[in-house]
Amino acid sequence: MKIIKYLSLIALSLMCLSCTKDLTSLNEDPAGFTSLDPAYQLTKIQSSLSGDREDAWRYDLGIASPIVQHLGGSWWTQHGGMYRVVEKSHWYSHWESTYPRELKNIQDILDRTESDPEMVNMNAAARVLRVYMFSRMTDMYGDIPYSEAIKGFTERKFKPKYDRQEDIYADFFNELEKANAAFDVAGKTVGGDMFYNGDVAKWKKFCNSLRLRLGFRLTKINLAEAQKQVERALTNGVMANNSDICMIKHMPINYTADEFRGNGRSQVFKADAISAGFRLVRTLVNYMAEREDPRLHIYGGTYVGDGIVGVSSNVIDISAFIEPLGVSPGAMAWNEFKNYGPVTDDDGNQIEVGHNFKFLQPSKYVSALDAPFFHLSFAEVEFLKAEAAARGWAGATNAQTHFMNGIQASCEMMALYPGAPPIGQSNIDALKAHYLPFPSDFEATMESIHSQMWVNFFLNGAEAYANFRRTGYPKLVPFTSVEWYTSGTDGVIPRRFFYPESEAIQNGKNLQEALGRMGGKNDWLVPVWWDKQ
Repeated sequence: MKIIKYLSLIALSLMCLSCTKDLTSLNEDPAGFTSLDPAYQLTKIQSSLSGDREDAWRYDLGIASPIVQHLGGSWWTQHGGMYRVVEKSHWYSHWESTYPRELKNIQDILDRTESDPEMVNMNAAARVLRVYMFSRMTDMYGDIPYSEAIKGFTERKFKPKYDRQEDIYADFFNELEKANAAFDVAGKTVGGDMFYNGDVAKWKKFCNSLRLRLGFRLTKINLAEAQKQVERALTNGVMANNSDICMIKHMPINYTADEFRGNGRSQVFKADAISAGFRLVRTLVNYMAEREDPRLHIYGGTYVGDGIVGVSSNVIDISAFIEPLGVSPGAMAWNEFKNYGPVTDDDGNQIEVGHNFKFLQPSKYVSALDAPFFHLSFAEVEFLKAEAAARGWAGATNAQTHFMNGIQASCEMMALYPGAPPIGQSNIDALKAHYLPFPSDFEATMESIHSQMWVNFFLNGAEAYANFRRTGYPKLVPFTSVEWYTSGTDGVIPRRFFYPESEAIQNGKNLQEALGRMGGKNDWLVPVWWDKQ
């Protein structure tokens, strides 16, 4: 009986083991990965940074670009153009997409390549990209989860503290210094890289150019530290020409959920007829037109026809037959309900231009689905060098030379838009002539530099917004009202984005601590740390 009993127990045990093995196999995804090549992750991160239509529509085209008076006209530009909260979730879409997706993936790359000598350049590139993504986040929101962020799986930290922006920036500079030292131009290239096709030397220049940008961010709050970081960046080596631009070349792919290879901003413009309502704002249009800026008709075009620009055959380009007009800051096209009237084309045909077609729309060049997105340009570097020279930093003395180099680089950069005509040198020289004699007064110099920087940042609203808050240029007239609409802030330009309401539930204690440092309210009018008033 004992033998039978033991055999029965053994059989039962084997059955349990078999069941466990079967259950384990059932819980394994045969199509899944136990380890993912960091190159695939990097490609996904880079494409989603500017290929996510839903995020770009909300944080940039609907908020940041209208705040700086680049774009208006659309229903959703009320957020940034009128300083109104139409849908509050738009103000934190970037937070809720970036933390669980791009930042999670970049942290995973860092963790898995940290001790691999073959992946030293991948690790360094990931460090730089992590700083870039976090800098955009903290510049929008202020104090954010940083040092304890993305550590729920690795360290069981599910409720990360909100680091002070001052501490975050200090770590940015440490991380960029480490990355610069780690890059090995003789080592393995950066796999899956859509910015530079793996070119380590160019990644190193991007690293230091980003440090240059972030160093200047501190000029209002800590001038000595700003100078230190700017000079270190210039010593380490920044972008030298347009071939160093940090950009992604998108593919001609229209919107599909979770498909990021097309240009997300362009997908918004092509989501509905007449550029989905988006128009260039009069502030930008007039500034450029008054200076004969040849980039204006690369940025915007006047089109007649109820269709998709660059796609529909019934859309006619009348840019050559009508003066460039921008919509009033904050306004929609129907707020200025007056038809333009007829224009005459080269064949003598008259074309009626209604109120909805008279304003510049994003052009067929910048709204192409395969239009590039510029994360950091050589033109920006030259404008920042001009400011360094104006301040007497890094031994630089000729602000005018760098300023003119910036204009030259920005105009030449326009040829990177698909189908865009090259800008002739005579047109570039005519633009430069509007800034002669170059000002000798510091504030007048700053206004010239950063008004041009603002023009250069078209369709990079987040960076234009950050630079405007730092420098105060261009001198924007705040929105107060148009017909049927008034400002949601009595004409005060917002200084930051709202924290997500979900944080009150998921990370309430740490959120409250951060809010306590800004007066106790989730207030979009309270400046971030470096935006000292």
